[in-house]
Amino acid sequence: MQSAEPLRVWSKVVPAEWIDYNGHLTEGFYGVAFGDATDAVLIELGFGSDYLTNHGSFYTVETRIRYLREVKQGSPIHTSSLVLGADNKRLHVYHELFAGEQQSPVATQECMMLHVSQRPDGPEVSPMVEPVATAALAAASAHANITAPDHVGKGVRTLR
Repeated sequence: MQSAEPLRVWSKVVPAEWIDYNGHLTEGFYGVAFGDATDAVLIELGFGSDYLTNHGSFYTVETRIRYLREVKQGSPIHTSSLVLGADNKRLHVYHELFAGEQQSPVATQECMMLHVSQRPDGPEVSPMVEPVATAALAAASAHANITAPDHVGKGVRTLR
């Protein structure tokens, strides 16, 4: 049974090569951090090399990152992650990125992933199988009682 607590399965210390000409974490490496955090969530749900070889993978089809505060080189960073939704072919995951001892996130990411099987004629969206299928649904159910932030499910603001 999945915990009703957010998943805390990824952390890193910000390396020098992630820093831009402004002296803080460059926008592309926020994406790398969130991609690594998503991989850690998938591993927590039972995804691994055997699953990849025998059953398929996950493709990110939509994502939104909110950049909230600067992050400096050498900062310890970690994510707090929620599985906001799951069905037999999709996962909706939300991450908050924290730096050091800060209580507020420095960035957030929301992503939608599709489960995909490799076919001879190319990838095809397909249902998840065990153990990931049950774990994904259980995580979504466990996290359903956690109130999602009000920005979840909304796109980029317009200039109107």
